[in-house]
Amino acid sequence: MFFSNMMKIIWDRLLVTHDFTFHSFRHTAISQLALVLSRSPLAQVMTDYDKDHSAAIVSAVLANNKEKGMWFGLASFAGHLTPDTTFEYYIHTAHLLAGWQMSQAKLAMPITVFEMVTGIGYQTVNRQDGRAYSPSTKQVHLDKMRGYLINKVAGKEFLFSYNSTPANTACQQNTQNDAVDIQPSIFIHPKVYDVIALLEELQKISVDKRAERLPEVALRHGIAINEARQIYDRASQIFTDGRLLLSAPAGHKNQEVLVKALDSAYQMSIDEPARLKSFVKIFTGKQNLSTSSIHFGIKEAQIEMLQHFVTVGCQLIDASCWQIRAHSEQAVRDIKKELGLDRLIRIGARESFHGHDVRVIQKKCKRSDKNLAMTGNYYASSGVLKYLGYLLMILVKY
Repeated sequence: MFFSNMMKIIWDRLLVTHDFTFHSFRHTAISQLALVLSRSPLAQVMTDYDKDHSAAIVSAVLANNKEKGMWFGLASFAGHLTPDTTFEYYIHTAHLLAGWQMSQAKLAMPITVFEMVTGIGYQTVNRQDGRAYSPSTKQVHLDKMRGYLINKVAGKEFLFSYNSTPANTACQQNTQNDAVDIQPSIFIHPKVYDVIALLEELQKISVDKRAERLPEVALRHGIAINEARQIYDRASQIFTDGRLLLSAPAGHKNQEVLVKALDSAYQMSIDEPARLKSFVKIFTGKQNLSTSSIHFGIKEAQIEMLQHFVTVGCQLIDASCWQIRAHSEQAVRDIKKELGLDRLIRIGARESFHGHDVRVIQKKCKRSDKNLAMTGNYYASSGVLKYLGYLLMILVKY
C-alpha cells in the first residue's frame, strides 16, 4: 500500500536501522477505509482503490448503517459496538479526518438554548461576529463562534492562586501603585465588550474575594491588569450595593440598539471626546437608580443642558428611540421646534409633570388588564439609556 510504503521509506531514511513497522494491516485498512467512506480526494493518493472499487466498498461497508453514517459503518466493520472504540485505538487518518470534518461542521442552535448552555447572550454573539446570529431563524451558527467558545468557555480552571488580602486594602494599594498608569483623559477601552464581560464575571464573585481574583479574571478577558483595576475601582465607587454593572436590557431589539450605541460611543471617544464627556457628565449629575429616565427643569440652563444631552444622545442611539415628555404633547412639540431637535424624537405627556422627562423607549403590547396603559400598543422605557449611562460612567473619566 502507498501509505505503508511511504512510511517505511521515511523511517528508513531518518532512522537507518530500526524495528518499526506500520503496526498492522488492520490499522492501515481502517485508516484508508475512513478516507474511502468519506469520499475524500486523499483516497486516490493514499489507497489503491479506483472510483468503482471505492463505490463498491462504501456500499458493502455501510450496509445496514447507511442511516447512522460512515463512522458507525466503520466501527461495525472493525467489530466495535460504537465509534468510540474505533477512535480510541485506530487514530491515524481516521482521527485526522474526523477532526477536520468536525471543524467544518455547520451547526446551529436556538439563541435561547445557546444562552442557557453557555451563559453567552445575544450581545456577546453579535459583537463577536455579526453573521453568527440569524434573526429569521433565531439560531446561532456555532462555526462563527468557534474561536470565542474555545477561548472563553472551554477552560474554566483558575490560572493563579493569590494570597488572601482584604478587598478594599488590596484595591487601594494596587491603585496607588499603578497611579502612574492612570490617564486623566477620556478612557474607553478598545475592547469595551471584554470590559463588560470582565465586570459581569467579577460581579458573580463574592465581594471579599474580587480583588484577589481580579488579575486572573483580567487575564482571561485579555485586559491589562492595571486597566482592570481602574475599571473595578470606578465601578465599586459608582455602585454601593455590591453590584459592578446593571443587568443588560432584555430583548433582541434592545440588544441591537445597545450594541450600536456602544460602537458609536467608542467612535465618538476618538472623534469627539469632549462631546461624549459632556454627555456622561450630564447623565452622572441627573442619574437615579430608581428610574430609567432623565429629568430636566424649565430654567434656561436646564433647557440648554437638555438640548445638548439629546443631540449627543441621537448620535449614539437612533432619534426614533428617544422620547421627551412634559405636561402636554404640545409643550414637547414647542420645545423640539425651539431647540431644533430631530423630528423623529417621539413626544409624550405626563399629567401635572413639571419639567421635561427624557428616556429611550421600546414599543410594547398590553397583555393584561392589570397593565394601566390606555392603548393596546404603548411606549415604555427600554432600560437602554440607564444601562449605557452607567457603563459610560465607568469607562469615561471627565
